[in-house]
Amino acid sequence: MPPKTSQASRLALAITLAASAALLGAAGCLHPIDDELTKGVVSGERPVAMEGSHAFFGGRVSAKVTLSRGIGRGLKRGKGERDKTYRDYADNEDKTMIGSPLPPVTLHLILTNAGADAVTVTISDFESEMGNFAIEPDTLTLAPGQSAEPTSMVSQLGVSSDEIPFKVTLRIGKTRETQTVLARIIQGAAPAGQ
Repeated sequence: MPPKTSQASRLALAITLAASAALLGAAGCLHPIDDELTKGVVSGERPVAMEGSHAFFGGRVSAKVTLSRGIGRGLKRGKGERDKTYRDYADNEDKTMIGSPLPPVTLHLILTNAGADAVTVTISDFESEMGNFAIEPDTLTLAPGQSAEPTSMVSQLGVSSDEIPFKVTLRIGKTRETQTVLARIIQGAAPAGQ
């Protein structure tokens, strides 16, 4: 039979353990996990490292794909705010861990209307070895000469080659066209995954 302990003893033990954990954390004994996804979020999106483009519908619409290392704007200080740190990110329940040791990349799909009339383009498919992405919004209306893009996408798989083919399917009305957009390293830029 286990020895009897009073409520006061159990409470004192719990307080001691909590205080010890807080002191260890303050002393730097608790190290944050240093995964590539977190590094990408902390640093933010870098300049474009890879890009490619292809014409659709007889040159009426151009699709450009760009890749850059990092995600979002980074964790920086705002006016009157404390420093945003790894803990702010790591303690977020929405964070997911990755299985790839390569840094994550941000992808942009930019459509340009090269025609003389406004056009409404639906993005039916956008896939590659980096994933099959759900586009949001999937329909863009472009004035002549206008460029627009859906929300950027993040691949947690990283970049493992000098060129990546993207299968892009666009639709205008009932006309549907699929092309392969080959994104390559921009001269002088480091690959997005390095």
